[in-house]
Amino acid sequence: MTRIANTVTRSYRSELRAEQAQETRSRILDAAVRVMAEGIASLSVPAVAREAGVSVPTVYRHFATKDELLAATYPHVVRRAGLNEVVQPRTIDGVRDLVRGIIGRIESFDDLARAAMASPAAEEARLLSVPARLDLSRKLVDTVDPPLAAADRDRIARLLVVLTTSSALRTWRDHLGVSVDDTADDIDWILRAAIESASSRRRR
Repeated sequence: MTRIANTVTRSYRSELRAEQAQETRSRILDAAVRVMAEGIASLSVPAVAREAGVSVPTVYRHFATKDELLAATYPHVVRRAGLNEVVQPRTIDGVRDLVRGIIGRIESFDDLARAAMASPAAEEARLLSVPARLDLSRKLVDTVDPPLAAADRDRIARLLVVLTTSSALRTWRDHLGVSVDDTADDIDWILRAAIESASSRRRR
């Protein structure tokens, strides 16, 4: 009986500890977003610790390095904005819907998320997310039939990453005044033109 009670107590403590650790991690990431929104050129661990109301060692317990903190901050902003809920297309045909989904989420950003995403520190964080985004884009371009040459596939994957960044989509919407549907059509057209160009070169 005592053993059962101890097991239950340990399990409860373990769940509570995990929940507290997750709350602290989220608080640190929220603090990082606020620090980024203040326009600080480079995110510093002490600044984030102060903003979160925790010690510097606590930040390092959750994020071993500043780069690890930065790498986690961008996905955190993405989750807060609901961008992670945008359905990833399975083929190039789904890019229009992807663009519409991303724009919808970007336009629902609150002031804090907008300021954070526009900061120099966010640019650092975005750079750390590029390899994963490139990998997703390559998989999408791999669905093109007939298959493209490896160099062309990589070139079009890079183009897709650039065209679906929040800054590129804001250029279409804010600077050019283009509608959501026209933005999606423009990006789809650019991608298809690039794919057709690569395919016709391969056929020669």
